[in-house]
Amino acid sequence: MTRADAWRRLSGMKRWTLILPIIVFIYVIAYIDRTNISFALPHLKQDMGLTGSQQGFVSGVFFFGYLLLQVPGGYMAERWSAKNWIAILMVLWSACAIFSGLTHTYSELVLARFLLGVAEGGVQPALMTTIRSWFPFSERGRAYAIFKLYTPISSLVAAPLSGVILTHGTWRDLFIIQGAVPLILGIVAWLAVMRDTPAKAKWLSAAERTHIESARLREGEPLQHRGTFRAAFTSPIVWMFALIYTLTQLGLLGLTIWLPTLLKQSFHTDLDVGLAAMLPAIGSAVAIFLVGRSADRHGRHITHIAVTLAVGAVVLGAAGFLSANHRWLVLAAMVVATAASIAWYGPFWAMVTKLMPVAAASAGIGIVNGVGNLGGFIGPYIGGVLSDLSGGYVLTQLFFGLIFAVAALLVISLRRRMREAESEGRDPLSAVSTDSAAVGTTER
Repeated sequence: MTRADAWRRLSGMKRWTLILPIIVFIYVIAYIDRTNISFALPHLKQDMGLTGSQQGFVSGVFFFGYLLLQVPGGYMAERWSAKNWIAILMVLWSACAIFSGLTHTYSELVLARFLLGVAEGGVQPALMTTIRSWFPFSERGRAYAIFKLYTPISSLVAAPLSGVILTHGTWRDLFIIQGAVPLILGIVAWLAVMRDTPAKAKWLSAAERTHIESARLREGEPLQHRGTFRAAFTSPIVWMFALIYTLTQLGLLGLTIWLPTLLKQSFHTDLDVGLAAMLPAIGSAVAIFLVGRSADRHGRHITHIAVTLAVGAVVLGAAGFLSANHRWLVLAAMVVATAASIAWYGPFWAMVTKLMPVAAASAGIGIVNGVGNLGGFIGPYIGGVLSDLSGGYVLTQLFFGLIFAVAALLVISLRRRMREAESEGRDPLSAVSTDSAAVGTTER
């Protein structure tokens, strides 16, 4: 390693050691506040007398609110201030989380959960737009992969933390503590470290600032983005990525349907099930990072996405034929399926931010994420219907495995389009959009 390489590596660490850990911490808080309703439901059922349908609605109403700020979220971060916008949303979602713990009626709880969804809905697109500003395309596979670590971290932290709070307190304490205490730390850290652009960060070395700016310019990205809603909504590539993301979220439902049932059949005690459920989370965290790093190193982002989705398709499709008697085979399949179902995340979002037209990128991120989450709405209904038809999970798992396979094929179709554009001597973006200046890349 030359002296220049060593200096670049050292100077480049602050983005990874300051910004990304804070971003992950913030979204771990958000994810826990979103999902802690599942731990509180048994107590809410007793205290408020909630029926089964009311429990389902109060759990799902969050996502109705979540859709509202998806598109404005990234747009506001880009056009105004990511630092201020996210700080405001954090305060709002903290207030809504605390409000959830102060409710006394079903209607109040529904309102609190809906408003929590509205406040949190703008956070993820804004954070992902921030990552795009701070990390060149050559580093985004790793950056977005590290961001996605919020999923396994939340899975490992939420259950024991919620259990401790509920053991020594009530469901009100659960909402209030998880909504207020960690978020205070997040806001302080965010405001202390975060700046809207590398140029405004005084703690950033001149070498690292130069590296970020020169790398983005070299890759064809302007340092100042001025996106529009029209460019996002009229861009074909935005809707292609939205379709792919919707399919992946549908496929994930196959995993969540299969996991609780088969693990409980294979591992009989609650302790065994809890320990077994930890391994997929750990395995997925390792896989997310390794796939993201490999995509950045070798440049074949589309190949990495398609391969991981294909592995997920095979394992999910075969899951319905596994017997609970083969407990270690079930566990191994669970680890591989969990890892494959989310390890594509880093290279996927890196490619999204690269292939989208510049004018569509900020709002486009919100469209892809918002539309993609619709898979979480319709997936349970499809899974339930297929389960009723087959009297088990074989047909359900085959369907969700097929969904992953279709997503992989759609990803591969993007590579062909890019190669055709390259062979014609045109920027890849000109093949899919003409509504903005192009941002070029190649599938190496």
